[in-house]
Amino acid sequence: MTTTSARSGVPAAGTVPAARAGLGLAEPPATAESVLARVAERAGAVDRAEADLWEGLAALGELDLLAAPLPLAAELTHALARRCTASAFALWGHRSAIAYHEATGTPLPDGAADGSVALASGMAPAFKEEAGLGEIPLLATDAPDGAIAVSGVLPWCSNLRQGGWVVTPVRWEDGRRAVVRHRRDADGVRVKALTGLTALDATASGVLLLDGVQIPEQDVLTRDLPAFRDDVRAAFLQIQTAMCLGLAGAALDAAEAGADDAAREVLAEELAAAAAEWRELREALSRGVRAASAAHQADAVHPAELVRVRLAAALLTGRATRLEQKIVGGRGYALASDTSRRAREAAFLPVQSPTETHLRHLLSRAGVQAPGDGPA
Repeated sequence: MTTTSARSGVPAAGTVPAARAGLGLAEPPATAESVLARVAERAGAVDRAEADLWEGLAALGELDLLAAPLPLAAELTHALARRCTASAFALWGHRSAIAYHEATGTPLPDGAADGSVALASGMAPAFKEEAGLGEIPLLATDAPDGAIAVSGVLPWCSNLRQGGWVVTPVRWEDGRRAVVRHRRDADGVRVKALTGLTALDATASGVLLLDGVQIPEQDVLTRDLPAFRDDVRAAFLQIQTAMCLGLAGAALDAAEAGADDAAREVLAEELAAAAAEWRELREALSRGVRAASAAHQADAVHPAELVRVRLAAALLTGRATRLEQKIVGGRGYALASDTSRRAREAAFLPVQSPTETHLRHLLSRAGVQAPGDGPA
């Protein structure tokens, strides 16, 4: 049971924090609990790139959960992020790529549903191009029998595990656009591994270099990029938001549980404001996921609202992890601590695509005030 300080309203030290264990969208099956517990146990080793985070995702795949409907996918991503954000990030990439197949009616590659094969989402350039922030870097040329040949460099992609598949946008010089998939190990594909990453060394991230990669017609998911973006936007952003709220909630739980009398007094306003915002964003995300899931209406939530909630959740995560650091103090400075890991995980969010700059740009174009930009 939760008790609070009479003066601050913040849960007393050693008591159970306000419930942030889930989003209220779906109930993961009981069989997933042991998987989540194992992910939590291995979070430190994953952070040091001494353990394979994919073991957790493969275990979820054995339970037939990797291709779960959006509400459950968001819950699972949230649950993973509370324990290990690198694992949640990997699930986001894989589940997003599944959404790309669902949106285009394309059968999944063998092994994608059960996690024996990883899927990588390389769609960031398509959304950046839509926002006027760059051009798709992968150039296509026509080949016989409806196939295309693709060359270029994708500067960042994750889940680039051997045997997997990558979904990317491509462009022609004449202005055409398409979304394609190709094997990570196909002829003409080279991966330059990115290592020394803050909190993400276990995510199989790298630079993707393509040189005349042959894409048969059956691996062209769609040639209507604008419609595709509209169809997948909700899943792409809402699962990211669920990841942010999972990490933010874990940090707030730790901050509230670790607060002594002085911290509860001095930081009461910050803690209460962060807790209230977490609840508000959970409700906003839940409404959006339910709307997007109803009769598969991917356009049921206005794009600006998807962006606003995603940005607000990322900003809250940064504040929540800093609050945890202030309350935990010196012991949270040790690299091996959960506090340090969560702070480093949160440091990724401003640069995860869509980046904070990208999100703010979209809100500005839509005439919507970005979170935190209003009067103090």
